[in-house]
Amino acid sequence: ITMYDIEKMILEGRTIFPIVNTKGEVCGAIGRIPKMKHGQAKYVSRGNGFIGDILTEDKTIILTEFGCIDVLLSQIKKISNVIGYAGISISDEDIMFFKEKDKNVILFFDQDECGRKAAKNVAERMKSFGINVYVFETDEALDMSDYLLKGKSVEDIMKIADK
Repeated sequence: ITMYDIEKMILEGRTIFPIVNTKGEVCGAIGRIPKMKHGQAKYVSRGNGFIGDILTEDKTIILTEFGCIDVLLSQIKKISNVIGYAGISISDEDIMFFKEKDKNVILFFDQDECGRKAAKNVAERMKSFGINVYVFETDEALDMSDYLLKGKSVEDIMKIADK
């Protein structure tokens, strides 16, 4: 990522979210615009990696799809085990991080057709690495932030790992 990318995102009025690698180092950024103009993307992403506290000590991680707002809402509620993934496809190296840290992973991807398909694919890849992975699904087409704003809790999501 370059300073030009960040400056351009700021000039467009975007809120900037850092993307970090498995060492917790900033390696990119996502810019989210509150009001889109015609033809403008809601999100602009530069780099692949994680949003949130990748170095959390929590044993179980909730991984969301491009979850800037999901992570922000969770952190406001003092919940540190929600992280998002920024990028088109999670790398094998990033998947191995969860294996090396002996983490359980709950995937809460967007609850539309594409999100459910992506969650299934990521879960299969994680299982092939020997990771305990669960796919959280709702009856409604919600992302995690919508789910939390409807009065649900992270504890409700965590129950899937107890089954």
